[in-house]
Amino acid sequence: MRSLIFLLIVILIAGCTTATKDNSAILKGNVYYFDQNRVAQPIEGALVVAKGYYLQTKTDASGAYSLSVESEEETFDVELEASKVGFDAASVTVSAQKGKTTFVPDITLNKVFPDTLINPTDTLRASGPAKHITVFRQTTDHIYIKSSGLTETAVINFVVTDAKGVALDQDHKVTVEFFILNGPDGGEYLYPESMETQNGYVYTILNSGTIAGPVQIQAQAQVGSEVIRSLPIRIAIHGGLPDPEHFSVVTERVNIAGRAHFGIIDQVTAFVGDKYSNPVAPGTVVYFASDYCIVEGSAVTNDMGEATVRFISAAPLPPYPLINPFAVITAYTFSDTLGEKQLSTQTSVLLTDVVAPIEVDPSSFTYTDLNQPVEFNYRVHDIWGYPLVAETKITVEATDGQLFGDTKIELRDAQASGPGTTDFNFAWAPGDSLKAPQVYITITVDSPPEGNGYTSTSIIGSKKTE
Repeated sequence: MRSLIFLLIVILIAGCTTATKDNSAILKGNVYYFDQNRVAQPIEGALVVAKGYYLQTKTDASGAYSLSVESEEETFDVELEASKVGFDAASVTVSAQKGKTTFVPDITLNKVFPDTLINPTDTLRASGPAKHITVFRQTTDHIYIKSSGLTETAVINFVVTDAKGVALDQDHKVTVEFFILNGPDGGEYLYPESMETQNGYVYTILNSGTIAGPVQIQAQAQVGSEVIRSLPIRIAIHGGLPDPEHFSVVTERVNIAGRAHFGIIDQVTAFVGDKYSNPVAPGTVVYFASDYCIVEGSAVTNDMGEATVRFISAAPLPPYPLINPFAVITAYTFSDTLGEKQLSTQTSVLLTDVVAPIEVDPSSFTYTDLNQPVEFNYRVHDIWGYPLVAETKITVEATDGQLFGDTKIELRDAQASGPGTTDFNFAWAPGDSLKAPQVYITITVDSPPEGNGYTSTSIIGSKKTE
């Protein structure tokens, strides 16, 4: 009767929604398990996590919990996962609304050890000596670094069987030892380090350290003169929450011809690390905004803490390019599970225009039979004086004589004007007794597709007669 009343209460309140005083969505629910008499019992201290929102709490003595979730959407789905050592994790997804309280359907956890791990069929069969150790259940394939505010433990369950696959009976019980074969060496550890089988079953718990990385765990037991081992299992330790000192953003190209062409795509990548210099947990959301042009709004980090979006040249453009030719891109994320501590970082991309006429000094010259060089300075830039985009090719050629200096150049990706980006020089020498009455020196500028365009100019040299 007690369990029936409990379930009736659950049915009445599950999924119900009431108004709250602010714009956050309040999620309330209970976590419980059924005992051997199928009576619902509350679970105290169960960890409840709102996946994707980096929010968590623990249940009280009555198994109840409450979470406040914020979202830009009026109505949004939230997946809640409940876990506790000794129980299988379970989850439920509910639809939440801003400014309202949603009563979540109760989450039922199944006991992992010792009640539900024992196969009743196997307990009635006598086993032989231990022959195999296998992993048959683990609570998760990843945890987070210590002090991250996220799940820091994983339970790994093993079963020890005889040669016929029967779980060990109590007459053949063995002590199983647990080892970390490989790990990031950040202080991670197993507890317990050994356990005697109970009807063939044992477990250990991996506790994270302060460094992210993969962990390989193995169980082994001494059976007479033989050592039996499990296959290594791998659990990933992910990084913690974003740290302001380990948050940066860059563009793939710092200079695009965004004033000359709309629709040019530039990749923008945010690099997000935690306070221990590890990549943050995969799936950490990074948001992006730009004062000019268009940028995709958000992306999630990969295993290396990278989140990449596309920046697109489009309206609006900076209105006064002589003063400010840049689009500033801001990346921001949150350094806490409640979304209250915002971190931001910025980068800029230069939006250049079409190529300007080439400036060269001197624009003409004379030469004699003497091998006397003539020096030239020239400038290549867009119509506002800024460097042209990367891979722009500059070529200087002469119909006669010899050239030295900046005569064959491929521009690098740059934002600053000056030597090597907009300012160049070369020298021309006639050699001994050049007989040609005129020499033509041509400077050609050719940008790649979606670049600043093409231009050229010629310098005429005339032989001076005595």
